[in-house]
Amino acid sequence: MVDDYYGFCPHCGENVKSDAVYCPGCGAVLKQEVAQAQLYNAGATGKIPMRGMFLFAFVMLVIYTVMELISASSSLMFNESMYDAFDKAFIDMFGMGFVDYMREYLGVVITKEEFISNMLTVGISGMISAFLAGASAILCYKRVKFKFAVGCCVLSAIVVMIGSALAPVVAGVATGIFNLVAGLIVAYMIFSSKRYFEN
Repeated sequence: MVDDYYGFCPHCGENVKSDAVYCPGCGAVLKQEVAQAQLYNAGATGKIPMRGMFLFAFVMLVIYTVMELISASSSLMFNESMYDAFDKAFIDMFGMGFVDYMREYLGVVITKEEFISNMLTVGISGMISAFLAGASAILCYKRVKFKFAVGCCVLSAIVVMIGSALAPVVAGVATGIFNLVAGLIVAYMIFSSKRYFEN
């Protein structure tokens, strides 16, 4: 109902309900007394509850960290025996090995050793990226070191972009660009949520 709304957030312009304590868009405090009472009742931590963009950025960092750790771990474990099994699967499905398939259908010339090296590159860059994203998530959760939280998120995106560019067969530049853009968007969300941090 229209009566449920009393106006717009003075910080971001989001339409807010009359009983809203925090803006659903940016997380800004709209009713200071109620917010302080909530903080006191929650243990007087002095921290504004995560809302809006900041909560979304935190969740994305946690999901990315977990997924990248799993992906990077499997890439780091990729060895010659795993390649042989991988190659056999290609022979069973397409009647030719992986290297021949890449050359024949995609025009990509790569050796077995180069492919394994690409997997290692993706694994190392992914692991570094995951640790940086995880560090950013921890700093966001603890609400400390604002600049480091933003910086770790940006570095995480840059590292995975470089790893993707150095391993074109496994990841590719397009994947790297997507990860870079997504990481920079999350970093901007953290940057826009400075009020949540203690310093």
